[in-house]
Amino acid sequence: MSVIIIGMIMAALTSIFGTFIMRWYARVKRWDGTLMPALFVNSVWYLPFFLLEFLFYYLAWENLLITLLITGINTFIGIPIIMIIYKRKLVDSIFFVIIIQIILFVIILMLNLTLKTINVFLKTSPIDAINNKLDGSKFSFTFSFIFLLGLSVLVAYWGDKIQLIKHRNLIAMIGIMGGIFYLMFTFTSQEENFFSNIFQNVIISLASSIIITIIVKQIVYKTIPYKTLRELNVLEKGKQLLKVKDLHVYYPFLKGTLKRQVGAVKAVTGVSFEVKTGETLGLVGESGCGKTTIANAILGLVDKTSGEILFHDEPIPPEYSSYLRQKIQIVFQDPDASLNPRLKVVDIIAEPLKNLLGITNNMQIRRHVLKLLDQVSLKREHMDRYPHEFSGGQKQRIIIARALACNPELIILDEPTSALDVSVQAQILNLLKELQEKYGYGFMFITHNLAVVNHIADRIYVMYLGKFVEVGDTEQIFSNPTHPYTQALLASQTEIDPYNQEISYVIEGEVPSPIAPPPGCFFNPRCSSDARTKECEFELPHEMKIEDGHYIWCVNPPIIKNEQISDFKESSTIE
Repeated sequence: MSVIIIGMIMAALTSIFGTFIMRWYARVKRWDGTLMPALFVNSVWYLPFFLLEFLFYYLAWENLLITLLITGINTFIGIPIIMIIYKRKLVDSIFFVIIIQIILFVIILMLNLTLKTINVFLKTSPIDAINNKLDGSKFSFTFSFIFLLGLSVLVAYWGDKIQLIKHRNLIAMIGIMGGIFYLMFTFTSQEENFFSNIFQNVIISLASSIIITIIVKQIVYKTIPYKTLRELNVLEKGKQLLKVKDLHVYYPFLKGTLKRQVGAVKAVTGVSFEVKTGETLGLVGESGCGKTTIANAILGLVDKTSGEILFHDEPIPPEYSSYLRQKIQIVFQDPDASLNPRLKVVDIIAEPLKNLLGITNNMQIRRHVLKLLDQVSLKREHMDRYPHEFSGGQKQRIIIARALACNPELIILDEPTSALDVSVQAQILNLLKELQEKYGYGFMFITHNLAVVNHIADRIYVMYLGKFVEVGDTEQIFSNPTHPYTQALLASQTEIDPYNQEISYVIEGEVPSPIAPPPGCFFNPRCSSDARTKECEFELPHEMKIEDGHYIWCVNPPIIKNEQISDFKESSTIE
C-alpha cells in the first residue's frame, strides 16, 4: 500500500512540475501562457499515471517500464489535446508534446532517485563498522553534491558568449543533471561502498556534467546570429521611421487581497504621431503628463493597452527583437544612474556590441569604441577610465556613444539635459544636432524645458494629462500658441530681470488625477482663458486646425492677448 501512496505522491508532483513547465514553454513559444490550458492538459495526463500505478502494484513491473509506458501514452494522448487547446498545427503540437514529455521523463527519473537517496539517508543500524561506512558515504555524498553543483554552474556560465544566450539557466540545469544523476545512482546502489569509491564517483560525475555542459553550449552557440561591425550609416532624410496610432497605456489599479482591478491610471489616452529621419519631435508638458510612458511603450518596457506602434510600417511586437534593439536606442535623463560604476568606459560602450551583435573580439571592440568616442568628442585616454572620473557632460556623451554603437535609426532622448549645467546643456544639444545633420537620425526629444525644445525640435507636441492639446512646428508653437495650456506654459517661463524678480505667471490649481480625470476638457479646472465657457465642463475637446500642420484640441479656442508669449522665442534661444 505504501508503494501506491508513493506513486500517487510522485504523480501529483509530476503533474505540478508539468503544469509549470508547460506554462514556461508555452511562453517561450509565445503561445497561451495562462494557467488553465496547462492545468487541463496535465489533468488529462495525470489519469494514465494514476491507473498504471495500480498495475505496477499488482503486476510488480519495473518502475522504469512504467515511466516509459506513461510517457508513450501521454505523448499519444497529448498531441490532439494540444492541437485543440492551443489551436496549433500537427507538427508544432508533436514537437511541443515531445519536448514536454522528455522533460517530464527526466523529472520522474530524478524524483525516483531523490526518493531512493532520501531512503538511504534515513537508514539506521547499530553502531558498527558498516554503519560507520554508511555515515561516511552520507557525508561524502553531501560534500560531492555541493562541490559538483558549484563547479558545474561555474563551467556553465564561463565565457563571454554565454551572455548572448537567452535561456542560460537551462544550459546550466542540463549540464548539472548528468553529473547529479550519476552521483545519486551510485550512492543509492553502492550505499556503504560509496565512501570507498568516492574519488572515482566524483571524477566520473564531474566529467559527465562538464562534457554535457560544453556540448550543449557549443550547440546553442551555433544559433547566435553573429554580425559584423559597420561604420555609422547615413540615413536618407524625410523617410518615415516611427508611426504611433491611437496609443492608449493604462496602469491597472488593484485593491484587496485578491488584487482585483477597481480602476486604471490613464497615463496615455489616444495619441498619434510620426517621427521621420533627420527630424526631431519634441514632447513637452508638466511632470506626470505621460511623456515618458509613451517612450516606454515604444521601447517595449510597458505594455500598451491599445493602439499601434509601427517601425518602418511594421508593428513592433510585445517582445523586442535584436534588430529593434539595435535600431531604437534611448538616452536617459540621469547620466549617473545610466552608467555602471564598476565598468570602464570601453566596457560600457561595448555592451550593445556584445549583447546585440555577438562580437567578443577585444581588439575589434576597442577599435570601434575609439571611433565612437571620437564621434562624441572624447579622447583615447578616456576609454579605460571609470564613470566617476568624468563630469556630467562627459557622462552624457558616453551614453550617447553607447546609443550610437549599433547603428540606430531612432534615438529617444528622455530629458537628457535636465541634470546638466546650462553651458553643458548647450554642448550636448549642439552635439546632437551635429550628429543628426551628419547621419540623419530621428530624435524623439522628451523635456519640460521649452527653451531646450525651441533650440532642437522641428515639431512640438504639447501634452496634458495623457493627451495632446496642441501640435505644430516649432515656429508655429512659439509664435502663435493657441491652446490655453500652451499659452500658460510659455507665460510661466521665468526671465532674468534685475528690476522685477517676481514670477509673472503661475498656472493655478493642481494637475487632476489620471485615475478619475474631470469630465469634459481635462484642462478646464485650471483654465483661465477668456474663451472658457460652461461647455468646457462637459463637452470633450475636438480637433481644430489653426493653419497647415498646426492643430489644437479644445472646445473654444482662445485669442492671444499676452505680448510676453509672442516675444518668448527671442528670449529662450540657446546660443
